[in-house]
Amino acid sequence: MGFNKKTESQNTLDLSVNDEKPEKDLEKEQEEEYDPYKQEQTGKTTSYFEALLILIKASLGTGILGMPRAFYNAGYLLGTIGTIVAGVLTTQTAHMISSTEYELSRRKRVPRLTYPETIEAAFELGPGNFGRFKRLAGQICYVYMILLEFGGDCVYAIFIAENVKAICDHRYGAHSLRWYQTWLMIPLILICWIKNLKYLAPGSTLGTGCAVGCFGVIYYFIFSQPIALEGRKAVGSFREFALFFGTALFAMGAFGIVVPLKNKMTNPKRFGGTFGVVNATMIPNMTMYVLMGFFGYLAYGNFTQSSITLNLPQTGAIGDVIRILMAGSIFTTYPLCNYVVTDMVWHKWMKLKFGNNKHLDKWEYVFRTCLCFTNYLCCIAIPNLELFMSLSGSLCLPALGIFFPIIIHTLTFWHSYTGWRFFFFLFRAALIVALGLFAFLVSFSTTVYEIVTSIFLAEDNHV
Repeated sequence: MGFNKKTESQNTLDLSVNDEKPEKDLEKEQEEEYDPYKQEQTGKTTSYFEALLILIKASLGTGILGMPRAFYNAGYLLGTIGTIVAGVLTTQTAHMISSTEYELSRRKRVPRLTYPETIEAAFELGPGNFGRFKRLAGQICYVYMILLEFGGDCVYAIFIAENVKAICDHRYGAHSLRWYQTWLMIPLILICWIKNLKYLAPGSTLGTGCAVGCFGVIYYFIFSQPIALEGRKAVGSFREFALFFGTALFAMGAFGIVVPLKNKMTNPKRFGGTFGVVNATMIPNMTMYVLMGFFGYLAYGNFTQSSITLNLPQTGAIGDVIRILMAGSIFTTYPLCNYVVTDMVWHKWMKLKFGNNKHLDKWEYVFRTCLCFTNYLCCIAIPNLELFMSLSGSLCLPALGIFFPIIIHTLTFWHSYTGWRFFFFLFRAALIVALGLFAFLVSFSTTVYEIVTSIFLAEDNHV
């Protein structure tokens, strides 16, 4: 016991050492003691396997059904390479978001941060005077997340209308896509009036099961066609590849769910890592996207439609059943995006403006109706599934999935690398930014040009 007791001179020496230790080193030691992954989780948590299925599900939808048309634009060779590049890029930036959120949570000594909060924290704690831009950066992220969900709803609405049109046109006579969109607006508004998420979950789960079954049947129809390289282009034009890249980013982008999903896992550490959820999701997702795009384009060639479901037999029950099931699956998913936008805009902003208004519930129904109607107006203005997927992908995904991840990762880990590792750190950042600039400047501008051209061509044909 006597050996553990410190003398007065030893105590004096310890105090002097602590006084001489830099304040930054003391702060660093305190940060390292706090581990967000070890903090107790609140509410229901998600296992590794459940998180894996959720992330796969979030990346599969109308996007994968549009991949054959995307390969038609890029060509089967360039489309394959581009899909792999987009998959690796989205996986890399998902890792950046995850690791940055963890590091900033550790520094701020909080269990978890949302995506906008992560961005604000990166600007606040990063080098230089970037802290003054933290609120602006967080608000921009917030707006882009709203636009992404709203754009997803537009894609869903057009997809439903196109498949219903394909079913009804050969049975009851041809009508314009806008005619079907107008009639579908009423049921879409009614389902978006459901406020409680637990009432939407069963329909979404059933719809997902139907969609997975339909994918198998779609693959059957694809491989029942002659698969040949003859008459199929290997490399498309630069303009067409720009459209492809926007569609590929839209199909693979699930960045809004990365941080919430990681924070809800029982063991968040298993989200990243070599065999984590992100890497385990990348392989099956990229495989399904490449197979659907490559063989879908080879099967239907120049007749490949904006959604592969429209290439199924127009006569006969099987094709109609697949289109009904896929349209029904997306119909049950539509209110989920609407729910997210309502939560972001109404509950976290507009609701506060009304105060204690006794008609608050009624005003929420008005807001939900106006949101659906605005969505309907966008679909009426651009009734083209391919262009809307490319527009949403090239507008929102470069910001949420490329620019923001690399910016916050660079700000957070600026002082963590030295020597050649620092130059590799900067080179990787520059490469990712270059791809983001291509997606935003080239792909977005090309998509806008195609949209404007299609509108004027439609007006000329009408005249």
